[in-house]
Amino acid sequence: MVYIRAHFDNRFALQEHRDGPRAISEERGDELAPLAPLAVIVSLVLVAAGCIASSAMGEWTRDYGAELVVIAFCLHMFLSALLGSWGLRMWLQPTRIWRRFEHRSLRG
Repeated sequence: MVYIRAHFDNRFALQEHRDGPRAISEERGDELAPLAPLAVIVSLVLVAAGCIASSAMGEWTRDYGAELVVIAFCLHMFLSALLGSWGLRMWLQPTRIWRRFEHRSLRG
């Protein structure tokens, strides 16, 4: 009979921690926290560029088709808003204001 030994990498497994699994996930996100202000600024620039480019959408729909232009525009705006929301969440997370808000929302 042959026994196969397997080594499993459990770095990403949920570990029991005194604060629960949420604390572990917050610790993993701390390494990207310094990029949060940059993400918010880039998001604002992307939203502004999308608003400026919306004036040229009439020409683009004639050249490339309405479906392609609308899908690309919606995808661009959605991803820039998603980047901005991530940046704001990461930027506000270490502050006491975010902790108070989170604590109050968990109570009620």
